[in-house]
Amino acid sequence: MTDRILLYIDILGFSEMTRKDPRKVARVYAILNRLNSHQHDSFKTIVFSDTVLVYNVKPADSDADREYYVWYLTEFAEHLHHMLTGQDIYFRAILVAGDFFHYRLDNVECFFGGALIDAYNSEKDIPSLGLFMDTTCARYNQFFRLAPFSDKFSFVYLNRHLEYLNQRCMGKYPAHAGALDDNPTPFLPWQVRFLHDIHNQMRNHPSPHVRTKFLTAWDFHYKRYPEMLQALVQQGFSLNALGYEGAWDEEKNAMEKDIKFFKRIGSGTDLSMTISGKKSEGSTLPVTQSGKNASSSGNDSSSPQRPAPSRKL
Repeated sequence: MTDRILLYIDILGFSEMTRKDPRKVARVYAILNRLNSHQHDSFKTIVFSDTVLVYNVKPADSDADREYYVWYLTEFAEHLHHMLTGQDIYFRAILVAGDFFHYRLDNVECFFGGALIDAYNSEKDIPSLGLFMDTTCARYNQFFRLAPFSDKFSFVYLNRHLEYLNQRCMGKYPAHAGALDDNPTPFLPWQVRFLHDIHNQMRNHPSPHVRTKFLTAWDFHYKRYPEMLQALVQQGFSLNALGYEGAWDEEKNAMEKDIKFFKRIGSGTDLSMTISGKKSEGSTLPVTQSGKNASSSGNDSSSPQRPAPSRKL
């Protein structure tokens, strides 16, 4: 059966966050709370521990349905990828087709199915990060570039503005001014920042196993955009490597504000306040002594004022 399309997301490094930096866990959940899947009645979202499941509520009964579901579920992964830029938080995700059941009893939330089993078993064997799409879903993919990974899965390029720029420049950088006149790549600073971060992690992360995941993700991008990535590495990931000076200054400033906003987004939540040894009115969480598990990296007590990004990717 292929009446359900299931997006299975695993937040990487969650165990270490839980033990060493639980405020980061509060940030993860606050970001997941803003995932755009919550705004679509056609989909349900389940979050438990380090796992996110998103699936279509109404079974797909036509190819048009499957194209729609694959499109939107992939965009949900793209949106999470965008929000996590600059947060030192990454995910590995699987998009699969199959059977999936979700319902509530009086006291129990129930979900199971072949799609969930396939996603769970397959995700752990992929030495990378990012989104991978099974062959059934790939047949209905219309808008995202794919690269073969195995006989069952393809890597999905979630940085579509890299693709747009590469199409304009045809591999020749920096882009001339005329290629950027209509601002075709407003989210390029976020996507270059992602490349910078995974390049740094694949070289410097203390765990060889983790370095391999970042290296695999980098390799997928390098194979598709070799000239672009060479130019970025040679110029220390400066945006000037891809366009004229100042071409993305406004967008870069917006990115930096977004990164700061999402770094603070978990503050003021029940979980964050509990970790700090405080307790919000009406909270049912037990109070934890501050200083034992709380992160020492910066003050997380003030609630951010800037709204979430509203421009659609």
